[in-house]
Amino acid sequence: MFQQNRVQHILVAHDLSPDADLALCRAAQLARQTGARLSLLCVIGEGDGEADEQDARTLLHERLQRNGFAHIEPWVRRGQPVEEILTQAQGLEADLLVLGQHHRGSTQGFAGTTLERIMLESAAPLLLATAPADTPYLRAMAALDFSRCATRALQCAWELLGDGAELRALHVHEMAEVHGPDHEGLALQQELFDQLVEDIQSQLPGTGARLSHSLLQGERSNCLETAIDDLRPQLLALGSHSRGELSSALLGSLARQFLDHPPCDILIAR
Repeated sequence: MFQQNRVQHILVAHDLSPDADLALCRAAQLARQTGARLSLLCVIGEGDGEADEQDARTLLHERLQRNGFAHIEPWVRRGQPVEEILTQAQGLEADLLVLGQHHRGSTQGFAGTTLERIMLESAAPLLLATAPADTPYLRAMAALDFSRCATRALQCAWELLGDGAELRALHVHEMAEVHGPDHEGLALQQELFDQLVEDIQSQLPGTGARLSHSLLQGERSNCLETAIDDLRPQLLALGSHSRGELSSALLGSLARQFLDHPPCDILIAR
């Protein structure tokens, strides 16, 4: 049976950028909604002076106050960002790691960035916050295959939703559209998928949200884009397989596209 996860401690990794401010804003909203503890971490270079550290603390205090968490003392560490973020996330036993879209404007896109390296190693689910957190999530989508990591991503996304929200679980029965519909294969996939969703739903805590599911048949790219256009989710949950290889059963090469150009906030779980 699937293991329930509870988001009790949210850690924000802040790099003093406007994108990181978006991440803190979303994390603060989620902490208020779920009652989770909130922590804020900033990693500065080992060669930075005391004045740089004090400037960072001053800015972080101001951002925390702006988001209603003035009582929190931010963590400021020196070292390499990836190693320090992963170390602190493990040491603080964070259940959710929140970052901003740090690679924006990079000529290399998502590849090789701090965010990608953290995603490959983080034991906690990672939330990439890309949009202002004016309201709680009301529409979410989970790309669901039959892997544990995809199920974990759905479970975590569920806990970030409040009363009246909808989480759509989507599975794609992949086939080349030129071959026409595969009615027998689709019927089998539908039966298996219905049972999977039923098993998962029986383990989800009550949040006031609603779980729906749909199965599409066709080419992965077209199906997923159609579903996103239809639902217009504010949160997209993806499972990542060992060492960050995102589910080839559903996403394959599309994962890079969504991380390079996210249509909304992205949640990734291993």
